[in-house]
Amino acid sequence: MATIQDIAKHAGVSAATVSRVINNSGYVSTETRQVVEQAIAELNYVPNTHAQNLRRGSTRNLGIITSTLEDPVLARIEPFMQFANEANYTTTLFNTYNDPNRELETLDRLKAKELDGIFLIYRTNDWSKIEPYTQFGPIVTLHNIEDLDLNIQSVYIDHYSGYKMILEDLWENGARSFINVLGSRTGINTKRRIKAYLDFCEEHQIEPHDFEPFLGIGGIEGGYHAVELIDALEEKPDAVLAHSDEIASAIVSQYHKRGVRMPEDISVVGFDNLDISHLMDFTTVDYSIHEQGKNACRLLLNELGAGAYELAPLNFQLIKRNTTK
Repeated sequence: MATIQDIAKHAGVSAATVSRVINNSGYVSTETRQVVEQAIAELNYVPNTHAQNLRRGSTRNLGIITSTLEDPVLARIEPFMQFANEANYTTTLFNTYNDPNRELETLDRLKAKELDGIFLIYRTNDWSKIEPYTQFGPIVTLHNIEDLDLNIQSVYIDHYSGYKMILEDLWENGARSFINVLGSRTGINTKRRIKAYLDFCEEHQIEPHDFEPFLGIGGIEGGYHAVELIDALEEKPDAVLAHSDEIASAIVSQYHKRGVRMPEDISVVGFDNLDISHLMDFTTVDYSIHEQGKNACRLLLNELGAGAYELAPLNFQLIKRNTTK
């Protein structure tokens, strides 16, 4: 592989002159520039971008780490990448598939100056292993770190108020019994939704349902299973609250096939406001999922001194469609 010294010798100029041409810095006469550029072409010279990044201290490349590529994750990634592109930054996506070692290998790229910053959507390692990497570049996360003393910023939005909003609207429109189809047993969003539901039950003096069968439900098959669990109940609920639009879409699909009328027989609500909720016309909650992605990029760029971007407010909005009254 040709080096700068090889180019200089071939063109009959100094290595410093070749460097100025490659980096487009300093004065080089038009004639000399043409000679150097011809030598570069003839020797098929390819700059060592890693070495250039080390000299500059910047790659203008942002990393995205996730453990899954489910639709709610992709809905955050796309606006993040778009905002980065508009700021003249590239992005690299890393899916760890819940492998802690893969996550650490990606964080090592920050240490090696292959990335300027990282948007950590879902983590697999403890924070004690992740935070030390912030000395090499900024990290922004989707996780709730409000009560943790970390040198990491977050675009987390507390699902408690959004969930209470759904329940109150259903109550105002006649629903008195509810089933909550929930995700990860240990996830903070699941815990906040359960807290919202229990507080709601206490305020309205109703008996909460048994959570256990409806915990850890994910994917389309999980939605089908939730319908089977509901069918097996002696007392049928007035409303089903799904933790994602994907789950809700499966439930709505099954009810349509069975001739169950929504909202006359039962109400169904999703969470995310993804395209599928619009296409299938079911009620859902918008919680600024796209702005979360953009805010993550804004925070990283601000930390890198690449701008002074204001963060967009993150709000909950109930999008009522034909599966609720």
